[in-house]
Amino acid sequence: MKHFVLAALLIGLTSSVNARLNIEITQGTVAGVPIAVINSSEETAQRRTGMGASFEELANVVRNDLKMCGRFEPLFPEQLPRVNTVSQELDAGLWQQVGVENVVLGVVKPEGSDHFGVTFKLLDVYKAQGNQSALKNGELTRAENTVLLNKTYHGVSRKDFRALAHRISDDIYEKLTGIRGAFSTRIAYVMVVRAFDGTHYSLEVADADGHNPVTLVKSKEPLMSPSWSPDARQIAFVSFEKNRAEIYLIEVATGKRRLLSKFPGINGAPAWSPNGRQLAVVLSKEGSPKIYLWDMDTQNIQQITDGYSIDTEPAWSKDGRSLYFTSNRGGKPQIYRMDMAGRKIDRVTFVGNYNARPMLTSDGRYLVMMHREEGDRRFHIASQELSTGQVSVLTHAALDESPTLSPNGAMVLYGTREGDRQILSLVTLDGRGQLRLPAREGSVQEPAWSPFLS
Repeated sequence: MKHFVLAALLIGLTSSVNARLNIEITQGTVAGVPIAVINSSEETAQRRTGMGASFEELANVVRNDLKMCGRFEPLFPEQLPRVNTVSQELDAGLWQQVGVENVVLGVVKPEGSDHFGVTFKLLDVYKAQGNQSALKNGELTRAENTVLLNKTYHGVSRKDFRALAHRISDDIYEKLTGIRGAFSTRIAYVMVVRAFDGTHYSLEVADADGHNPVTLVKSKEPLMSPSWSPDARQIAFVSFEKNRAEIYLIEVATGKRRLLSKFPGINGAPAWSPNGRQLAVVLSKEGSPKIYLWDMDTQNIQQITDGYSIDTEPAWSKDGRSLYFTSNRGGKPQIYRMDMAGRKIDRVTFVGNYNARPMLTSDGRYLVMMHREEGDRRFHIASQELSTGQVSVLTHAALDESPTLSPNGAMVLYGTREGDRQILSLVTLDGRGQLRLPAREGSVQEPAWSPFLS
């Protein structure tokens, strides 16, 4: 199976200021909450004096983040009324005219050489409308219960504006949804470029929105199956550089790597346990591919599945008590769950004639998988509510594969095809919105979303 393969030939830590992935909205949000993210009137006055940077440098990143998550419909400056005074920006009626429910007001002030203070406020327009004590002459006042967030960051370098914008997006998302934001995380993926001297593969790590890519591994052999450690410091992957499958670990910060497994046959599908002490891997050293546990402290390995079936693609539950995996032990690929305490195995998926590549949401409620329905030849990404068995198909292209979940369980990144190349796409778990992330050149595949970074 192709998920077993990953190659690495040359480590070179190279970075680019430009994103190698383009984000394109392909399907609008369904009933997304309208939100305005703008410069405050205080900054507008400041800019007229020619001082400092602009909050707009952060605002555009925040808008794209909020659009990406599927829950919001950010309005851009050209869609909004011109606001030049504090009374205007706090006028509930003005925002209601354009359907805005929340407003983010930001200002950037100089604090020395290439350092700035960044302040933003998140306002609830309709909360103010329902609270007469927060209204004065029909205008939204600075009443405490209308200001949902009010934060200031000092000593911010201009080169860190993008990172801070993601942090602001996380703050806004969590305040309005109650779910931790995942915009400050990273993704790993494999880029494939075909050139005159052959095909080139690279293992890339980038911000969640595709910006600030770093190349960890370069190779002329295929690369697949990156898997983040729980502390996001290492990535496990599989290499074919010696004409056989081998599992490596690479340090994200330094690019230093070490060989973990080189048994005869398949060495593949690495998956870290939630505590980072074990790595579930697939080995065929005794015959059929089986799942083994690799103790990261002692380097001991233990086989935990047996029989003649192919067992592959392990995925841990958040609490580490269960291991989900793909197996053809029932005749066709389906997903099974092993109770790690008693090693009891139960079948989990029954809808569709093919289910594989399991991923578990952080709350343990949903299983996300590669899915094929009865009578269909196409593969899609689907979710299954574990308590009810209800399956929801999230994507509808001809070949969707390799799903990976954001650490908050709200978004699914996956591989799909566009013409003769592979691209990444993103869909929200509730199906509200969808984006494409094609590479600027070549194909991009095998995504893996990092854990939270702090």
